[in-house]
Amino acid sequence: MLLHELKPSIEYRLVAQTGPSHRPIFTMAVEINGQIFHGIAQTKKEAKQAAAEKALRSLTEFGVLLSADNTANESTSILTKIIDTNIPIENKDNLLSDEIDYILRLKPNAQFEETTIEQNEFKFVVRIDDQDFAGVGESREIAKAKATQLASEHLLGICHDKKENDSLPYFRRDFIDHIATCILEKFNQLTQNDVRYRRRRVLSGVVLTHDYNLETMEIISITTGTKCSNNDYHLQYSEQSLNDYHAEILARRCVIRYCYEQLNLLIDGKIDQSIFERIDDTNRFRLKNSVTFHLYISNAPCGDARLYTPNESSMIKVKHALRKSCGLLREKITMGEGTIPLVAKTMYQNNIQICETGSNSERLSSMSCSDKLCRWNFIGLQGALLSVFIDPIYFTSIIIGSLYDSESMRRALFTRIEQKIDRISIPYGLRKPFISVVSSPEARNTNRAPNHSFLWNCIDQKYEIIDTSTGLTTSRISSTVSKMALFEQWKSLINKIPSSKAIPSVYSDAKQLAVDYQIVKTEINKTFEKAGFGKWIKKSYKHQECAKSSLVNLS
Repeated sequence: MLLHELKPSIEYRLVAQTGPSHRPIFTMAVEINGQIFHGIAQTKKEAKQAAAEKALRSLTEFGVLLSADNTANESTSILTKIIDTNIPIENKDNLLSDEIDYILRLKPNAQFEETTIEQNEFKFVVRIDDQDFAGVGESREIAKAKATQLASEHLLGICHDKKENDSLPYFRRDFIDHIATCILEKFNQLTQNDVRYRRRRVLSGVVLTHDYNLETMEIISITTGTKCSNNDYHLQYSEQSLNDYHAEILARRCVIRYCYEQLNLLIDGKIDQSIFERIDDTNRFRLKNSVTFHLYISNAPCGDARLYTPNESSMIKVKHALRKSCGLLREKITMGEGTIPLVAKTMYQNNIQICETGSNSERLSSMSCSDKLCRWNFIGLQGALLSVFIDPIYFTSIIIGSLYDSESMRRALFTRIEQKIDRISIPYGLRKPFISVVSSPEARNTNRAPNHSFLWNCIDQKYEIIDTSTGLTTSRISSTVSKMALFEQWKSLINKIPSSKAIPSVYSDAKQLAVDYQIVKTEINKTFEKAGFGKWIKKSYKHQECAKSSLVNLS
């Protein structure tokens, strides 16, 4: 079994045996690096296999790491043996075949390519999820060994610091724990003078790294929140106020604010200071290859990712009920907490806010964070306005503090529609983030959620307190990341870029300039619907008209 090859010392234990004696159901557990994985089946052997598969997937995709010593020794021994001239060539071929077989077991879609550069120089490339790992050497074997070693290290979760003369790797466990710790410490530092603002249910933050270098890591945003707006007030103030105050949604809006600042640096000639670069012969831009964004959330995102039972042994009793709801699009309960499936919204009508506009009732709802994150993994987190200028931006990793279940997270964030969606035009497409849980999960906060959200971004270097009853700050002004504020940033930026197109003065019209983005977004929405997961909520006509008039009046 592959898991035993990677971790020979692991032990399985029987957690539960349920069902009648003639047809028992077994639950087996295995612990890897402090995290427990369960498997349920009708035989102990199959239950062990199920637990091992979950653990192996976590090791390779979610960054739950092997020990540093074992990983480093195993990955370097392959290359050392290939270079050793005392080892027969047939033994070297066997070593490489085993390494390639290992990669294929973890990534069945991996591709391999061998080329000759010069007479005595060879190149071998391993391609995994559109990422190339190349090795060059004086023999085919050495080139292949270098490439497979790089690919194996990537799958095992090692991120190398790219600085010269410093070969010490950052192991993903240390990497994610460091990010989580820095965000928690920053939040405590910002709120040390007013403990009222430390009250929260969910904390989120985004950090930026260059070549995964923790020493130069930059915290982009710190946010809290678990509520959505009151319809009447939000519709009255429209794009001046925020609608969704959930922490990870606010954190993403801060990233957008940061991107406008970085684009301005590039256009103003400060190329080295910007995270963006110009795409040749165009007026479009993209992230530099060295730049990555990482999202931290203290709890699993609301919606589908929360749809699991923490006690695996009880899964048998509830699996049929859960199966009916798994994957469904869900909407947030306004001015409260929790979500409900869109397909059941008529049953919960009394729990959702109603917005009176004239003589007709109009609802202003918000999709769950799981649903929004899922769509961002396909179309990027930059939104329509930024898509006018830049290629999509994706989170490289998503780090969860508690309420984490690997299968539920994978389903919520991409697998539920991964095989159902048609081909998406480049540069859009699924980018699977590394999904990880911190070493010491945060204790679940059961206190009542406060009526405010906390928001800090690195551009303004000050925090805002958002009143969840109005969507405005406690000073009764618009947030720096409201639609109105970001639209002003967009208009300022587009005036600096030569274009033959007329510049829209209306927010909703400006979004339509991102034609490819809108096409892909529509395709994702249709995929959810075709899969039977529900129909993505769209703003009512009246709300869009109100949004238009609000921004025009403020322009």
